[in-house]
Amino acid sequence: MYRIRLFCFIIFFSVCVILFQLAGFAYAQSNEQSLEEHLGLFANGNTSLLNDVFDKVKDSVVQISTEYQDPNSLNSIYDSSGASPFVMKFGSGFIYDDSGIIITNYHVISSASNIIVTFNNGNSYTAKVVGVDPYGDISILKIDNPMDEKLVPVAFSNSSLLKVGDPVLAIGNPYGLDNTLTFGIVSQIGRLLPNSDLGYSIPNVIQTDAAINPGNSGGPLIDLDGKVVGMNTAIFSNTGAYTGVGFAIPSNDIMRIIPSLLKSGTYQHPWLGISGSKLSPTFAEAFGLPHNYKGVLIEDVVPNGPADKAGLQGMLIQGNRFGEQQILDKDIIIAIDNHPVSRIDDIISYLDINKKVGDKINLSVNRNGQIINLVASLEARPDLPLQEIQSQSEPDNNNNIQPNTPFPNFKLPQLPDFKLPDFKLPGLAIDIPNQNLNEN
Repeated sequence: MYRIRLFCFIIFFSVCVILFQLAGFAYAQSNEQSLEEHLGLFANGNTSLLNDVFDKVKDSVVQISTEYQDPNSLNSIYDSSGASPFVMKFGSGFIYDDSGIIITNYHVISSASNIIVTFNNGNSYTAKVVGVDPYGDISILKIDNPMDEKLVPVAFSNSSLLKVGDPVLAIGNPYGLDNTLTFGIVSQIGRLLPNSDLGYSIPNVIQTDAAINPGNSGGPLIDLDGKVVGMNTAIFSNTGAYTGVGFAIPSNDIMRIIPSLLKSGTYQHPWLGISGSKLSPTFAEAFGLPHNYKGVLIEDVVPNGPADKAGLQGMLIQGNRFGEQQILDKDIIIAIDNHPVSRIDDIISYLDINKKVGDKINLSVNRNGQIINLVASLEARPDLPLQEIQSQSEPDNNNNIQPNTPFPNFKLPQLPDFKLPDFKLPGLAIDIPNQNLNEN
């Protein structure tokens, strides 16, 4: 069994000697011209289209530098080695509007005591956090007193129109190399990306092979019209460097969340309060169901959560004197609002895209061979991570989502249905050590 390690693109590079930064990836899709027309412009080595796209977007992409105190350092101006306890981290971002709003990843500015935004022309400004969505790894900043700075906001494209194979571009600051452009394609859509700290996955993520490296986090993924289709967020890697598998949060998700962040500083994700897994053929046959029966087997229900209040039940397992275990009762969700579901991913994606807190959903459930219908009222995700809620309520339940900590300060929620069948990799990690800045 492969040991999977994810460093959720805290592609945010803690740097001391090397002034390098996370590089972003971008997908490409054209809404104004056909793909054939765009690709035709590359014939005979013609790169004018890429030149034009870069010129259109370069002034909209910014470098984000943050300073925070290393929790492992001593509580003094300098530690015993003479190094400053403050750590610099770098990432990317892009301009949302002409009032000075900047979009980036939450992990880029998390725990920062000081934030500096640097534009393509070299001008730098301090910035403050306006709103954050840790679950979606999205945050917005506002630069202070931009003076006479000419702000160039990005334009957004409809990420739901993306198709596998569409060309895309990434602009960001990999390893501190500002305004780096890379080119690739959309490798796949609809991926589910684990959130390393909070125990909930980010759905509908775009996969791309456009080169992304440390420093790209928060930068835009753009199409051939120069419009944003995503925000660079994570990569799969054993070394911390580009391996051809990167991920971006889709523009439609960003545009859905940003208005709430601007209005209230937060975003509430709809929450059902369950953990479960894809019903395997082995279990289906054991339950007397057809071999290819589709549904999500509910393993656990959060007490007093929306699913619990609606009457959904977790598995009841009973052992006998021979040490054998038998599942006596089980609920299998087969549809939500008449939309078939077969994986926990389907449920997360459906709720995030189509529902909001307070909405009611209709659950079609196979309970011990009988089809029943339940109605659940969605609530906001609680402040505590799901695995922490479950461990408090049922500490002896082995079906709870549990964190795995292969590295210090890093947690990978072990979602029952998260098996990454499409990724034949020995591991995945972005392992970037924090380095203190030395005072000279």
